[in-house]
Amino acid sequence: MSKIGLQDERGFNQVFAPVGSTPFRALRRNSWFATQAERVGAKRILEIGCGTGEAAAHVAASTTAEVVGIDISDAFLQTARANHQAPNLSFEKFDLFNDDPKIFGDFDLIYGNGILHHLVLRLDSVLRILRDMTRPGGGLAFIEPNLMNPYCAFIFGTKIGRKWAHLEPDEMAFKASALGQAIRQAGWQDVNVATRDFLVPGIPVGLIRPIVAVEPFLEGLAPTRWLAQSHFVTARSAQSPERGT
Repeated sequence: MSKIGLQDERGFNQVFAPVGSTPFRALRRNSWFATQAERVGAKRILEIGCGTGEAAAHVAASTTAEVVGIDISDAFLQTARANHQAPNLSFEKFDLFNDDPKIFGDFDLIYGNGILHHLVLRLDSVLRILRDMTRPGGGLAFIEPNLMNPYCAFIFGTKIGRKWAHLEPDEMAFKASALGQAIRQAGWQDVNVATRDFLVPGIPVGLIRPIVAVEPFLEGLAPTRWLAQSHFVTARSAQSPERGT
């Protein structure tokens, strides 16, 4: 199973250790974000909670778009800047709730990997802020944990699981219906929540290929799809000025 790789300054687990299935899992998630950037024709991209910068670096290398990664952790940003440099890539410290959301201008795509579940108590405000940072017709792309998945249910739904995983006090995984509803209520359009991915982090390397082989079958069936680990979320900002209301 997954192991803690890196904690933030507060002592909470934010990054899985790169063992077993974790690097492969991260790569295909980063590739999905790059695909979403291509799908919306993004020229400016923002990653929320960029951590140590691997996803932003992958997206920057896969596109010609300007990619900005933001985080509140000085330690993570220092690591990101040291390890990833590109002409179209930058890392900035930014607090969604205390800094000016317009300081970087508008973006064609805003994405994040496992970020919204850290912000459940202020989710509506976060989604509205992100909407206002997105150009009319721009995209949203997030990957968030599925509370119905047995692994996630243990991590998020039990005291021993939360303690073992060093979760933040308010951190909580989502059910697909609740997450989709929250995004729609915040004014986003064309919301799609696809629950998939049966490759949890830290699985032994020898099991990666067998799990990947059966994933399409499991994800294609209603009785098993809901047990997948993550929600892959996409949405669009409204084309009209009403998006800011």
